[in-house]
Amino acid sequence: MLRFRFTSGVILGLVIGLPVGLLIGLQVLPPRPDPAALATLEVQDLRRKLEAATYAKDRAERQMEQFQKLADQMTTSFRRLEERFKILGEQAPGVAVPTAPPALPAATGGPPQHDTQAPRDTP
Repeated sequence: MLRFRFTSGVILGLVIGLPVGLLIGLQVLPPRPDPAALATLEVQDLRRKLEAATYAKDRAERQMEQFQKLADQMTTSFRRLEERFKILGEQAPGVAVPTAPPALPAATGGPPQHDTQAPRDTP
């Protein structure tokens, strides 16, 4: 008799417990994503990345145009300045215009040379 109660309890528990557990699991666990929805999300992500890359490219092109304009302005200013110096050099013929900076004395790599003519300090 004890065995009959135990087996009937186990069978009743399984018959009621499994469907109830399955229903609770379906309600609590998140649903499996749809492959079409995943593809749509991936497409949206790729579109967002493409828009960001396009924006960055346009911004870089604008910066390049600005740098080109600045370089052209600097070249024009340098040419004007060079012409002004040539005109000033032609107007003042008595003034010597250095063509190259003076050369620095070459280092010999040895100890510094002392002047033998200089007076010595005696203690």
